[in-house]
Amino acid sequence: MRSLLVVAFGVLLSSCSSIRIDTPEVRQKISQDLNLTSIIDISRMNWCVHPYGSEPGCEPDKGVGVVTPNGLVMAQIIEGKYVVKRTIKAEDITCSTVYGGTGTEGLLFAFGKHEAYMLGPMKENQKEINAAFNANMFSYLHSEGQHVFNGPEINFQRPSGRKVKQTTILNAGAATRVITEEVDVLEIYSPCNIEKSNLIKAKPTNLD
Repeated sequence: MRSLLVVAFGVLLSSCSSIRIDTPEVRQKISQDLNLTSIIDISRMNWCVHPYGSEPGCEPDKGVGVVTPNGLVMAQIIEGKYVVKRTIKAEDITCSTVYGGTGTEGLLFAFGKHEAYMLGPMKENQKEINAAFNANMFSYLHSEGQHVFNGPEINFQRPSGRKVKQTTILNAGAATRVITEEVDVLEIYSPCNIEKSNLIKAKPTNLD
C-alpha cells in the first residue's frame, strides 16, 4: 500500500498553476464567482475522489480550495471564471487519516459514506503542503467530532477478489526468464468501522 500512496502523494504535489491566489484581488474574485459570503481560508488545492471499490491511484483535479463555515469548496477556473467542482460538508465525513507527515503537514484522506477523498492543499511554491490551510480544513471537516486514525500505517486498500496476470522479464546475462503470475487487484474501502480502540477523537484546535 505504501508505494501506491507515495506515487499518489508525489502526483498531488505536482504543479497546478502559475497564477498567484494569495492576493486580495484574487480572493475577491473567488468570493464573487463562487457566491461566497464568508471565507475562512483559500489555498491551491489538488484532490482525488475514490469511489469505494475502485482501484488505487488517480489523476488529481487541480484548482483552489476554499474553507467556509458551511463547506469545503473545491473549484477550477473555466473560461476565466471560478466554478464549483465539488463541495464537501462536515456531515459527509465519517473518519479520516493523515499521510505523509504529522499534524497539519500531511496529506488528508477523508472517508465518506460512498467515497474517499484525498485532499492536498498546496503552498504558493506548489511543492509543499499548505499547513495553515490544512489546519482550517481539518478543523471544519472534523467539526462534528469525526474520528481520526492514530497511527502511521492505516490500511484502506484491500484485495478486491479480482486478479490480473502480471508478467516480469528477468535478464541474467545471456539468459532471459519470463515469469507470469496472477496478482490481486486492490480496491479502496472505508476503514471507519475499525474497532474504536484504535481511533482517537478529532481535536481541531490542537493538530500538532
